[in-house]
Amino acid sequence: MSFDIDPEILEEFIKETSEELDALDPQFITLEKKPNDPEVINSIFRTVHSIKGASAFFNLNHMRNFAHKLENLLDELRKGERKVTKNIIDILLVGKDLLSDMIERLSDGDMNIEMRPKEAKHLKIVEDLLDSEEESDTNILESIFERIDEVKASLIRDGLGSNALVSSLLLAIDEMRKITLDTDSEEIKDIPRLGEILIEKGLTNQGEINKALGKQKKLGEILVETGAVKEEDMNNALATQVEQTTEAVTETKKVAKKKSMRIEEEKIDGFMDLVGELIINAEVFNYLQKKLEIGHDLDKLRAEFKSANVDFNELTFSLQRRLAEVRKVSINGILQKLPRMVRDLAGGIGKQVDFSMSGEDILIDKSLFERLEAPLNHIIRNAVDHGVELPEHRARAGKDPIGTINVSITESQGELIIQIADNGKGMDAEKLKQKAVEKEMITETQAAEMSDKEAYSLIFSPGFSTAAKVTDVSGRGVGMDVVMTALKEAKGKVEIDTVFGEGSTFIITLPMSTTLITISGLVVAVGVENYIIPMEWVKESLRPDKSQITTLKKQSELVKIRDELYPLMRLHKMFDIEPRHEEASEAVVMVLEKEGKRCCLLVDEIIEETQVVLKDLGAAFKEVTGIMGGAILGDGKVGLVVSVDGVLAMTGVSSDEMKGI
Repeated sequence: MSFDIDPEILEEFIKETSEELDALDPQFITLEKKPNDPEVINSIFRTVHSIKGASAFFNLNHMRNFAHKLENLLDELRKGERKVTKNIIDILLVGKDLLSDMIERLSDGDMNIEMRPKEAKHLKIVEDLLDSEEESDTNILESIFERIDEVKASLIRDGLGSNALVSSLLLAIDEMRKITLDTDSEEIKDIPRLGEILIEKGLTNQGEINKALGKQKKLGEILVETGAVKEEDMNNALATQVEQTTEAVTETKKVAKKKSMRIEEEKIDGFMDLVGELIINAEVFNYLQKKLEIGHDLDKLRAEFKSANVDFNELTFSLQRRLAEVRKVSINGILQKLPRMVRDLAGGIGKQVDFSMSGEDILIDKSLFERLEAPLNHIIRNAVDHGVELPEHRARAGKDPIGTINVSITESQGELIIQIADNGKGMDAEKLKQKAVEKEMITETQAAEMSDKEAYSLIFSPGFSTAAKVTDVSGRGVGMDVVMTALKEAKGKVEIDTVFGEGSTFIITLPMSTTLITISGLVVAVGVENYIIPMEWVKESLRPDKSQITTLKKQSELVKIRDELYPLMRLHKMFDIEPRHEEASEAVVMVLEKEGKRCCLLVDEIIEETQVVLKDLGAAFKEVTGIMGGAILGDGKVGLVVSVDGVLAMTGVSSDEMKGI
């Protein structure tokens, strides 16, 4: 660069431009669906115009020129001089991606303002389109041949480029390119051939290579089978090929970046006000301490101390609430990337998908935001690839050829609930069991005893896949296991509701924050131990009569409350503790209810109501079903926080069984 740029101003430009570019994807998808909507076109136009102007201010001429051409194309669409087509949307999306690449390089400290070859090439495509009266067939053909080049590079990387039939096919395609485009094929340079690497390493000779090329197998397999090259040497050569190919085809740069957030000025002002009040409150405590040391008028001191303590509690609660608000970001930052992803995935495998979303305005903790992106992406990729059928298959089943995927996000009682629903083919429990048996993940006996719900959960097992072949989208048995791992780390869960032939719904439930979680709870005593029960799930507490207790099948205990039966769970039995009261009529029963499930929890006594900060207890407690974490109590001791979900899952009594009593 020819002049100095204030680093803070440049950083702000990078952040704002990145956000603006991320927001373009869903707008382009909307434009494709509503090509005559002037509001959408104008919104996209304004964004690109803004990026052009800002990049000119920083003398980033490569970005300015690139954005300027995209702006001209959008201007023609805006004025109705050119129609919105799929090819134009493709060109604009690629242009947006290349602008994002430029910003990424700038963020990494690369101040070079020269365009990369692929950027210059795409700019030429835009310029040619602008020079044409209407959309050029040549541009469409160039786009097709660009995709063929990508396939060609993939074949060469996989060692298939030297196969006789593949080579003949690639030559025929090059001839077709020369005839249709009247130009020479652009060879993929610097991608090494496996045979060349083996000869260069002195591991074989050209004669052995020529003999192997005449056979209908991968070159590497033939050379190992015939003994021309040792398997270990072949693996090393393949590793070299992958390394060199990666360097030739993509340039990767990993740069550690500091995490940052934007915070509105008024929120900072609110923090400063609270800090000021805390300082005043601290002075009140210092004053009370001095009076205590003197020892005068203790009754008055008690009242003053109680008042100061109430103020302190209110201040800390306000400070925590403000902190939680500051850390919140819009979940739309994740959602706005999904329409583009669905469009590209569906188009790549010949499917038609109508994608919709709701709940984009919900704010979530930034730590949760960072954990959610990968699980959402994997579930939606799974819905596109395994859920929604091909148009012809849907038509034969009497369905609309266009499938649907809907993402719905809501907030309820401190939890984030995400539902991803598709109207595809649903899941076949028996097929899932059969595939798991084939992969030796479960036995035939286990499969026979497995419920449908347990069978659906098999898709989250590492290495599990029902895909017939490996593709760019699926088939390697990775992805859905990532979902489960990420959600466990975020203290969340996922459930599947599916009907074979009609579709599937994935329901994700997790706490709104994974960093600072406070719980209003009831401290209860069981023997000599204290536990904390989250109060929002406690509906009532009582001491039952003996007549209210009954036993089902000589195992499960039930409590009858106002003609309703509730399974009885004894907390001391769950954690193997000696209780003070064995008889339920002498202890306290707490009625717990969550998401339509309910039970009674037996404890010795309820001590007090409290607010605690939930702490993760580490890997040792992750497999303990009834515990969700720990908390420091007022006396400095650690109290275990009981998981209501875990307690409800351990009841073992169905609602149908209770109705039959």
